[in-house]
Amino acid sequence: MTQTLLINKADFADVALVTTEAGELADGFIRVAIGPWALTANNITYLAVGEMIGYWKYFEPKDYRIEMDGFGRMPVWGYAQVTETKCVDIAVGTLIYGFLPIAQTLDMKPTKLTPLGFQDGKAHRTELHSVYNGYTFVDKDPSFGAHRDLQPVLRPLFTTSFLIDDFLADENFFGAEQIVLLSASSKTAMGTAYCLKERGGVKVIGLTSEGNKTFTLGTGFYDEVFTYDTITDMNPDVKTAIVDMAGNGTVTGNIYDHFEENIVYNCMVGKSHWQGPAPTTPKLGAPAVMFFAPDRIKIRMKDWGGEGFAKNLAKRWLPFCGSAKDWLNIEQSEEVTDLLKTYKDFLNGKASPAKGYLFKI
Repeated sequence: MTQTLLINKADFADVALVTTEAGELADGFIRVAIGPWALTANNITYLAVGEMIGYWKYFEPKDYRIEMDGFGRMPVWGYAQVTETKCVDIAVGTLIYGFLPIAQTLDMKPTKLTPLGFQDGKAHRTELHSVYNGYTFVDKDPSFGAHRDLQPVLRPLFTTSFLIDDFLADENFFGAEQIVLLSASSKTAMGTAYCLKERGGVKVIGLTSEGNKTFTLGTGFYDEVFTYDTITDMNPDVKTAIVDMAGNGTVTGNIYDHFEENIVYNCMVGKSHWQGPAPTTPKLGAPAVMFFAPDRIKIRMKDWGGEGFAKNLAKRWLPFCGSAKDWLNIEQSEEVTDLLKTYKDFLNGKASPAKGYLFKI
């Protein structure tokens, strides 16, 4: 028997924990026990843009022979260990890291094997983006040796942060004198702020809720932090680029009303404010442009090669992990009640930014 969590695509608060038979493992496949994996605000973005970008398609409930129309599985990042194998190249006990469903087990079809990992070659995944289909053999990657518990919480988010910083710098910040990051207490925003601050050349501003202002300011990643209620306290005459992790049309509308033509770029990344109205096209200022990290990865992999990309990322990643001891506490649980409470906290914007959450069901 195995369990998996399903989420109503039309009502994210409606969830179901479903138990099914695991079934016989097919030839060429491996079966993994999933966990621990991380839950972050980024996972809510996966739900909010799931139809547009295809996140619902990676782990179809039909994989478990479950027929529940309108329900899907939310992807997470974490570890899994091989418990059964019919793939001669992968042994029982192998620990992997990658994109996973919230479930106890998963059957995978390893393809394109290398000494470092493989792709899941299930038929329904082959047309989806390869970044999310790749899995790393943990013992072959030395970067997993340090900060093991931080990897699922921060690694995928920081990769996006690194790429946003790289993109903006490559474009000379579009002429901006300051970068304003919305949902500034989110870990992707903090990673971006960290990279921008380390790079220099532009002022880094955080925009967050009143409840998260003290924490956000305390990270030291931002030059200044404002709340959603104090947008008009910012100088409207400064050339400004937005990095929008919130996706809240009301907030972005207020920013455009304040800065008008001085919004020189709007880098739209996430939708942590998933219940807020969608942003609209502004009358003045640069319109929003969607940032999709896997596309930027393709560009830099071509420019730098795989080894060069890993080296450049590590220069920022390892120091960022080192800083986490000052602002992040990791909590782990195998209780479904804890998982559901934390999930609802993220849905309602109430999860603590000072905590990283790891789960296994």
